[in-house]
Amino acid sequence: MDEHVVSVDELELSDHPRLLSTPGLAQPYQCAKAVTLFGCLPRAEVHVEVDGFVMVDEPVGFPESGGVTLPLPVELTVGQMIRVRQRHDGRTSDWSHPVQTREHLADYPAGLPRPVIHPEPVYECGVRTGVTNLLGGGNVWITADGVEVGRADGCGAPKQGVNVSPAYTSDQRVRAHYELCDDQSPPSAALVVKPPPAALPAPVVGPLYSGGERLAISGVTNGALVTLTRDGSPVASSGCWGGTLFVTLSPPVTAGEVFSAEQQLCAGSPPSPSGTTEVQPCSELPAPRIGPIQAGDRAVTIAEAAPGAQIRVYVNGVQAGLGSGSAIGLDRAVVAGDLVAVVQSLPPTCPGRLARLTTVACVDPPYTYDPSALNLFPVGSDDYEFPAGTSGNPGRVRGSVRYPADDDGPEQPFNSRLAATGRCPIVFLLHGYYDFLTPSHLGYDYVQESLARMGFIAVSVDSSDLNLGGSSGVEDIEDRADLVIDSILYFQGLMVDPGSRFFQRIDFGRVGLMGHSRGGDAVITLPTVLPLAGVTIRAVLALAPTNYRSYADLPTIAPDGYAFMTILPAADGDVVNNNGAQFYDAARPGPFKSQLYVHNMNHNRFNRRWPDDDPVIVDPVATREEHERVLEVYGSAFFRSALLGHDTGAFLDGRQRPPGVRSDLVHPSFARQGAITVDDHKEGNAVTLNSLGQPTAQWGGMTADEYSFGHTPNAYNHTFFGHGLGMVMEPHEIDATFRSSLDSMDLRGCEIWVRVAEVMRGYLPPEPAGFQLGLEDADRLTAWVDSDSVGGVPRPHFRSDVPKTMLTTLRFRSDCFRTAEPRLLLHKIRGILFRCDRHQLPPLAVDDLQIVRISEPSEESST
Repeated sequence: MDEHVVSVDELELSDHPRLLSTPGLAQPYQCAKAVTLFGCLPRAEVHVEVDGFVMVDEPVGFPESGGVTLPLPVELTVGQMIRVRQRHDGRTSDWSHPVQTREHLADYPAGLPRPVIHPEPVYECGVRTGVTNLLGGGNVWITADGVEVGRADGCGAPKQGVNVSPAYTSDQRVRAHYELCDDQSPPSAALVVKPPPAALPAPVVGPLYSGGERLAISGVTNGALVTLTRDGSPVASSGCWGGTLFVTLSPPVTAGEVFSAEQQLCAGSPPSPSGTTEVQPCSELPAPRIGPIQAGDRAVTIAEAAPGAQIRVYVNGVQAGLGSGSAIGLDRAVVAGDLVAVVQSLPPTCPGRLARLTTVACVDPPYTYDPSALNLFPVGSDDYEFPAGTSGNPGRVRGSVRYPADDDGPEQPFNSRLAATGRCPIVFLLHGYYDFLTPSHLGYDYVQESLARMGFIAVSVDSSDLNLGGSSGVEDIEDRADLVIDSILYFQGLMVDPGSRFFQRIDFGRVGLMGHSRGGDAVITLPTVLPLAGVTIRAVLALAPTNYRSYADLPTIAPDGYAFMTILPAADGDVVNNNGAQFYDAARPGPFKSQLYVHNMNHNRFNRRWPDDDPVIVDPVATREEHERVLEVYGSAFFRSALLGHDTGAFLDGRQRPPGVRSDLVHPSFARQGAITVDDHKEGNAVTLNSLGQPTAQWGGMTADEYSFGHTPNAYNHTFFGHGLGMVMEPHEIDATFRSSLDSMDLRGCEIWVRVAEVMRGYLPPEPAGFQLGLEDADRLTAWVDSDSVGGVPRPHFRSDVPKTMLTTLRFRSDCFRTAEPRLLLHKIRGILFRCDRHQLPPLAVDDLQIVRISEPSEESST
């Protein structure tokens, strides 16, 4: 995102005297005693209308970034239509779009989500605890050793603080509980109260700016009591559930005042050192920080602002939003190229003097939610072992299993409510080659537990016996596949055993596979040799896989008939050639395929039982936690999409980004079933014809041709490690152009997807590569959108030992071309063009030029 900070005086900004942004509303549920709103101004008067009757009409104080929760006079019922608005200082917002009250079992058939105590741990003498993963308006309470010590009825969504009395004592078992509509969720995981830290850190106070009325105190230990002074006089004392405590100040602060805070857990222990801040003058109030903004957005995400600040948003100099909190609604949808300015103020005495300025991108996906955070069930665990498999390979059939249970722990009963809804999908995980004495199969327990919390049965197969030696090459990979098949057979037996907790619990029509290293090679091999009836492989995830068939000059397996994903660590010091790229290139999207090329990540750190460093060390390498988050988050998105039908494929095809993971290091390729392939260079056509049989052309100093994208003699250079053919464009002059013809296609409601990379040539040029994509209509009018407006061509991950050219999929929305050229006949497009307009002209690798329908076309977009 291209943004910078400027003085408001340098801009011509026009205020709208009546504009006020419409608040947002969290999904309401039957029996809720409260609703949660977002984007309300401090001290706004809020109206909550239920079925045409205003049920709430009251002012709010200072809403936090997580919103404000308002109690209702009566509980909600199914089917009611709710909308909200706000009033402030003579302005009245529009009503929000009506939201219908739902029954929670419609969204969660096996019962309410499981509450989560956050943050952890809980400490002796703690007086407040945070609980998250909540549906708004229900009741949440805390127990210590089974005795209720705190409660909040009509809770917020998705989190709520609960005061605890009496304070926790050492070694108590603390759990959170939640209920809605007389339906009680599973309790949270039990936490054992820990002794307080030997020394508490000084809290971080502020910053504060003249005119402010709200103070943030961060760095607070979970459950601590925080005491605040103002110029030495006591102001407030409050418990905090860890992280940040917000305090309302009266009167508003003035420059030069000094605020200090200290925290304490146990009364007999010394308090922390004081954290101190001096109020800064209004002139120091910074511009707020914002999140991504792309064409079509109707809100601006606020990543950081002064507590209690009013946020004004201007689009092309005209005010389009006024609100507070984490998202500011706009009175219009923005389009690519709009100039957005965001200003914060602390009224009435501190107007903002700095603006955050950004240009709206064509594509800049939002950060939405964590797909691995779906927490519905406690997790049971068990080990299994069967002396011999049916395949005759030397490995024993054994491993570990995690599953949805009635409570956490070994050998717990299978979750009864989930079982009542039907059979569950099952995922088998397989590690690769490492020291046979190391229990490598336990290295993915974090993945197993995440999947089990969502409703999967997750089995990690122990293949350590095969690491003793014996078979090698393709035979070794097939032995590993046979070992997984034997485990599938073993669990099929448990499915029909009335004495097993898995009796009638497993849906073998929804089977997923995940393999790492040689295990990744094996799970790709497995569907081609699977002899078992009643088993359908729906999803295969290959993490840093080998490709022993390629090493033996045998044809690469083409994954087909299931969703496929491969994760390729760019700093892999074991499978240095990233062989998973061969499988991705060969795969058929059924229903989709995904490749994540992840910079700064190596081979070993995805497995908790393997050492940090690979055989070949490539710096820099991300932390082990960052590795695990990539696998957990994107793996969860993959299996939820392929096996549960959830809309989490958006994290794989680039429509959304997950928070709390290094998505900046992740460079995806993706393809879906039903896309129109304009050119994938795999039909044997010369570069003069595309895959639709239409002619191509090149001019203005462009030299483009087809080459092998594998590590073969007929490759463009030695940096390609994929499979099949692709095109390399060599521009020799600025504005060198390549054109691929279409037969008058309607691209309204479509996106143009293309895989592209800067060709690596043994060194890294100082400037990034880029290009412009053009659409030409029947009147020979061409509109252009720059690659930088859709995320840009990623810089290569530089490795001096094995330089690589790895392609990434870019998405160009067709409406952005209409914005660039309003006269464009988007329903009569005759050509797609690439124009290399940079002063530096590196070669570009191009493949998989596709047209993907996203929505039905509107008639107005043809004019």
